[in-house]
Amino acid sequence: MAALEVFIPILAVGGFWACMILLVYLFFSSRHRERMALMDRGLDASVFSGEPKLENSLKLGAVAFMTGIGVFVGYLLSLLGLPEVVAYFTAVLLFAGTGLISYYFVAKGQENHNRVL
Repeated sequence: MAALEVFIPILAVGGFWACMILLVYLFFSSRHRERMALMDRGLDASVFSGEPKLENSLKLGAVAFMTGIGVFVGYLLSLLGLPEVVAYFTAVLLFAGTGLISYYFVAKGQENHNRVL
């Protein structure tokens, strides 16, 4: 039975890397097929080369900032006697969610502001 136990980690690592290689292959081959289909129809493939949006940076910044605050609040809650896992997990999730919600309202406000102008 010991000989079979040796193959478990080997198969797990090999299976993991096989899945990663398969995902990368499927991503690039499907992207190539989409571009070729656009060219066959005579459409421009510039859709794929868009510039990065500033809104994504705002979203990432809001979530990262609020997650940092969540870690700090989790630390404070663990000092007050709450179990560490519960304190960190709930504080990080609550504050990261708050960051996403605040990003939504900021983006919605900018959209409404641009629509008025």
